[in-house]
Amino acid sequence: MTTVNTTLGALYVDDRGEPDEPTALLWPSLFTDHRMWRHQIAPLREAGWRTLALDPPGHGRSPGPGRGFTMDECAEAAVRVLDATGVRSPAVVLGTSWGGFAAPRIAVLAPERLSGMALFNTSAERGTPFERTKATLLTKLLAVGALDKMTARMIVSGLLAPETQRREPQLGADLAEQFLTWDRRRFITTVRSVLVDRSPVLDALPELQVPALIVSGQEDHTLPSFHSHRMAQKLPNARHVKVSGAAHLVPLEAPHEANPLILDFLRDLPRHSDLQHYPATHGKTGPGGTAAW
Repeated sequence: MTTVNTTLGALYVDDRGEPDEPTALLWPSLFTDHRMWRHQIAPLREAGWRTLALDPPGHGRSPGPGRGFTMDECAEAAVRVLDATGVRSPAVVLGTSWGGFAAPRIAVLAPERLSGMALFNTSAERGTPFERTKATLLTKLLAVGALDKMTARMIVSGLLAPETQRREPQLGADLAEQFLTWDRRRFITTVRSVLVDRSPVLDALPELQVPALIVSGQEDHTLPSFHSHRMAQKLPNARHVKVSGAAHLVPLEAPHEANPLILDFLRDLPRHSDLQHYPATHGKTGPGGTAAW
C-alpha cells in the first residue's frame, strides 16, 4: 500500500506484487474506490501480475485536488503512479467507466507505457446535453445532506442491475455507505469533472495501436453498450464483448464472466504470452457473456 503525489493530489494505491512482474494498473468507476476490483486482484496475482489498484481523486483515501480537473490530467496522474511505483515495462490498464475515460488518454500521452487496455462500461464521447444536465442535478442533490438516502438509491440504481440488487442487497448498501462518507465538497467537484466537463477522445482512437478489450453490460443504462461498440469500431485492435445480467460495474457484478475475459486477453498479449494460463475450469465465458468483433 502506498500513496503517490500527483497533480491531482495524493493518490492511494493498493500495490500487490513485485517490481519485476508485469503490471496491471486498475482505475475504478466513479462512486467506487480500489475495492471495486476485489474479485480481480487475486486471480491477477495468481497469473503472475502485479496489481496497482488506486483510489481515484476525490474517492476513498485520495482526497483529490480540491478543484475541477480534466481527463488528460487523470492520464498524467496514472503515468505518475507508474513512475513512482517503479514500473519500467509497458503496463496494462484496467479501467471501469471513469478508468475507461482515462485509459485512451494514457495511450495518447505515453503510448510506450501501455501494452494493453481492458475497459469496462465506458465511453470515448462527451455526455449528451441531457446527460450533462442530469449530472449537474446530481451534484446539486449531493450537496443536500437531507436527501442522501434518495440520492444514494438513485446512484446505486445506475451502477447495479436490478437482479444484482435483489440478489446482493448488501452490495448496493456498501457502495452507498462508502461514497456518502467521502469529503462531500471534493466528491461533488470530482463528479462534475468526470460527468459534466469531460471532453471526448473518440477521434483520437484510430491512431492508437494498443490492443484493447472493451466490455459492456447489457443492462447498463448509464453508458449503454453502443458506446463500447463505437470504441471498438474506432480502435484498430479491439474486441467488444457484451455481458448479460450486468449493468455499470461488470467486474464487480459478474466476476465469473469478467475474470476469464481479462486473463485470456492478458495471456494473448505478445509481451505476456508466456505467463500462466488461467485455470481451464474458468477459461470460458459463462452463459451470460456474448462476444462481438
